[in-house]
Amino acid sequence: MQFLNELTDSGDARTQAVVDLLSRLVYIRAEAEAYLNDVGLPPAEYADRSVKLTWLEAVPDAAGKGLLEQLVRNISRDKPAFAAQLHNRMREISRPGNATRHWYQHNDPYMSQFVGPRASRAMIDRAGLRNGLRALADEDYRILVIRGPEKSGKSHSWFLVEHLRDAGELIGAHRFARVTTHTWMGSVTGVDLGLSIARKLLGLDIGLANSGEQPVTLVRKILDILVGEYPQDGVTRWIVLDGLDRPGVDDSAHDLAKRLIQLVDEGELPRTRLIVTGLDMTGLNVGPSVKQEEIPQIDLALVRTFLSDVAVHLGLDVTPAELDLLATTTLAADPGPPLMNQIEANVIELVRTHWVTKV
Repeated sequence: MQFLNELTDSGDARTQAVVDLLSRLVYIRAEAEAYLNDVGLPPAEYADRSVKLTWLEAVPDAAGKGLLEQLVRNISRDKPAFAAQLHNRMREISRPGNATRHWYQHNDPYMSQFVGPRASRAMIDRAGLRNGLRALADEDYRILVIRGPEKSGKSHSWFLVEHLRDAGELIGAHRFARVTTHTWMGSVTGVDLGLSIARKLLGLDIGLANSGEQPVTLVRKILDILVGEYPQDGVTRWIVLDGLDRPGVDDSAHDLAKRLIQLVDEGELPRTRLIVTGLDMTGLNVGPSVKQEEIPQIDLALVRTFLSDVAVHLGLDVTPAELDLLATTTLAADPGPPLMNQIEANVIELVRTHWVTKV
């Protein structure tokens, strides 16, 4: 499986399949660390992660260093069930039918209301996000900063980027690196983010001496190295820096994001598209290459409009009363501010239960 060393993108369905299988079959920390150590990946780099999160980061890291094929070979040797299941999962992902969504298709990927494998994620509203991503792809802007209330679905920007990538909408060679605080436990520093960006985007391990320097100084050093090592090879690189408004994200992480925006804005990281979610832009002077979008909290009106648009797209005649009932049911599952993931799950279930059989 020589393609394994190409799986540097954590959003790739094949990468996710490898991570999922490893999480289920190699779930004891000592065993996972032994496999990592055998191929030359220092287990200490993932010591503060759960085993599942270790695989989530270690699989793209191994691919970036050309080690994933050997890692998979070692585990397959000891666990034949892993090899068989991986083969079946990869065959399923590569099936022609997996590339087309039988119940939902859209000619314009930017306007797709459902994305992901088997159209399993609902992109409710997101007009500003869609326009912003189109502007980045068309090179009208280099940077998109997305803000919005907590749990409003700002992180869903990645799923639409992933959809555009898989749909072949982006012309030329592109590489993607998503660094999200949602998968990390404890505090998140600018050093954490900077090292992760370098590793995921360039396969670069930056060694920092234990000098006792302040985080802001270490962040500056990491970014200086990143600029110095940044390739000029005609590849457009997309960095998605997600979840900067979460608890535990400290000031040095915000400083890194702001400095990264300046570097991309000023052209020091050539052919780069940067998407940042949850960053307070106060005090940051930005140029014309930066686009800012506000993501609204999902409410009844937005869900109803979304369902109406889906019905029209599917060619279904749905009454206003049915739309009202479905929209209300979607938001009625939990009290308090609705969580985007729960709304998404409710919408998918309702549409498939009530409408897909009619298409």
